Amino acid sequence: MLHDLLLLTGGLVLIIKGGDFFVAAAIRIAEFLRMPRVVIGSTLVSLTTTTPELVVSVMAGARGESGLAVGNAIGSVICNIGLILGVTAMIKHVDIHFHSLRKALLVMSGAAVMLLVMTLNLTLERWQGAVLLFGGAAFFIFDFASHWRNRKPSDVAEAKAIDAGVTKTRFAWLQTRWGSIIQFLAGAAIVVLGSKFLVDGAVGAAARLGIPSMIVGLTIVAMGTSLPELVTAITSSRKSVSDLAVGNVLGSNIANLTLVIGIAATAHAVSMDRLTQLFNFPAMLVVMAVLVWMLWTDRRVTRREGAVLLAIYAGYLALLVGLTIGLKA
Repeated sequence: MLHDLLLLTGGLVLIIKGGDFFVAAAIRIAEFLRMPRVVIGSTLVSLTTTTPELVVSVMAGARGESGLAVGNAIGSVICNIGLILGVTAMIKHVDIHFHSLRKALLVMSGAAVMLLVMTLNLTLERWQGAVLLFGGAAFFIFDFASHWRNRKPSDVAEAKAIDAGVTKTRFAWLQTRWGSIIQFLAGAAIVVLGSKFLVDGAVGAAARLGIPSMIVGLTIVAMGTSLPELVTAITSSRKSVSDLAVGNVLGSNIANLTLVIGIAATAHAVSMDRLTQLFNFPAMLVVMAVLVWMLWTDRRVTRREGAVLLAIYAGYLALLVGLTIGLKA
């Protein structure tokens, strides 16, 4: 058991540090390629901060633990809204331009509903995973092209906060093209290694404690792999670029619901238990509905609303643990 806990802890530490390296280097490389920072913030940052979930999904799917992969993705979506946006809003209220985020909100909600419908029979087939994967890829390609086509000087200037906060480094040579590439590869390698440790430790601990791997994915693994989104969201909010903080979370959620789950299901058909179907999916839809309502009514997430999101997430975790213990008893 101690060995599993050490793997779990070590994997989380490696993912956090590797994700930090990976995101910072990816942003600098995009700048060398002369990509507008608004494109970097809305698409590239969302995809790179989802890399830990993506790697965990591939690792778990390869081991036949697709339930862990799906649990990680669903748990990360709930964590991104409840914990990450909640903490971000508690630090400083989050102002948004609702029109600029409307498309992402619709796609995120639509993907969640589609996933719920696909899994009514408690199974996600490989062809359904391929549909999710294709849909997610199409969205990000379209979103990238749309931002590129409609970019404005004001948008580029507004998005500088992501670069200033996330890519800061004490080593000057890392700011160079080759230094950024080396940091990118090193960060990716650390994330892969950390994800392997995390999956091995989570599967081992779940087996020893008799806990379904999907439950571990919904809690510990989900929170650990969501930490890069937390760092990016807090940085964006402090720099008063709140749309990028929310946009990063929405983009990460879309990536989790389509790319991450799509890869897991395409590699191996996913079987789910009734707890996931009747509790976790509805919980995800509820927290999404609360967020949409907050953004629709106020065009912001206030500190009080951030506290509400945190309370919802804490309540969700408490109920999940209670139901799991109750079902085992």
